[in-house]
Amino acid sequence: MLCLLAGAAASAHVGPHGNVNARPTPGATAAVMPGQRWHFTLATLDGERFVQSSRLPGPVLVNFWGRDCAPCINELPRLAAFALANPQWTVLLVSTDATQAASEFLTQRGITLTALRSGANVTGLMRAAGNRSGGLPYSVALRDGIVCNAQLGELTDTTLQAWAASSC
Repeated sequence: MLCLLAGAAASAHVGPHGNVNARPTPGATAAVMPGQRWHFTLATLDGERFVQSSRLPGPVLVNFWGRDCAPCINELPRLAAFALANPQWTVLLVSTDATQAASEFLTQRGITLTALRSGANVTGLMRAAGNRSGGLPYSVALRDGIVCNAQLGELTDTTLQAWAASSC
């Protein structure tokens, strides 16, 4: 099951060094593929710091989620367990909801993973990472800013184990 995110269409722009940045650009359709660089800078939900994907050490799992998306909610505890079992991975949750609503939702469920504000162009950010449909949940695995894997739909334990065992 997938959830669709409503919103304006956006696209990605591939820069001269292979960097892909989300921004509304009429007519552009580029999206990152495995092996390409995907860069973003987003604020944490509490607004206390910014996270730059290209500066994170080791493997990174970025998960786009929404509180009205049943598969997203189902996989949140699985992602938290994955982060505990695989401390070499950084797991980031990118909320598609309003900041306060997302923060309260995670707190109520005891999810303590780093959560980020998606900003006004979440659809563009997801499309830049290869999610052309805007469906949720959507997850991307990176190492040193380079995309290793991506999946539209709920991550299973089997998929997470395979990602953990990969060279990503």
